[in-house]
Amino acid sequence: MRLSELSDRGGVSVATVKYYLREGLLPPGTPVTARQSEYGEEHLRRLRLVRALLTVGGMTIQQARDVLAVSDDPAFGRHERVGIAQYMLGPQASPPDSSDPERALWDETFAEMRGVLTGMGWRVFDEAPALAALTRAVLTLRELGYRGGADDIRRYAEVMHPIAAEEYEVMAEYPVLEEAIEAAVAYTVLYEPILLSLRRLAHEDVSAHLYRYPSPGPDSAPDPDPEPEPPISSS
Repeated sequence: MRLSELSDRGGVSVATVKYYLREGLLPPGTPVTARQSEYGEEHLRRLRLVRALLTVGGMTIQQARDVLAVSDDPAFGRHERVGIAQYMLGPQASPPDSSDPERALWDETFAEMRGVLTGMGWRVFDEAPALAALTRAVLTLRELGYRGGADDIRRYAEVMHPIAAEEYEVMAEYPVLEEAIEAAVAYTVLYEPILLSLRRLAHEDVSAHLYRYPSPGPDSAPDPDPEPEPPISSS
């Protein structure tokens, strides 16, 4: 296919394709004339992956290069090749400086969170950005006096693991590596708002059952379930 067709099928402008070529994110095509090249399906797969990394994943050009470098390196297995994309997505959190008085508490909480997960049989690396982000979130919860104990985190982890397993079953249906990495980025980034939204909707439902439409007592006649009303707007 020519550059214009690659642009159309990839869903980006010709100028964007040329930019990706200049930045080395796309391999060059096969020259057919002094000014034209031919591109194959492998270029289309790579173009879609690059678009997912940059637009869906919000990565920088250098981060996208790092992901592609690992994906192209046969020394790495599928776990590392897909995982590098998720590592680049974040969330990112850094420990306090070694001279910071709070560093000891960070290290203690980090080890505690890692112990919770490994105690459940999870295989996680200390370098995982999400492990640092989990540590930061738990520290903030505890500083504000809210629940964030090991048992609380374990219960959330028990809920999340089956969801992750189901998502990876879907990703396993993509035998081509570029498509698998693209799917990993999409499921990680695009499904997180869905998970957040469902959690908040569940909060609303639980609150309604507890406070707005509580269950009748054992001696009360059951009332017909009224239509739920939205929370009163403050505007």
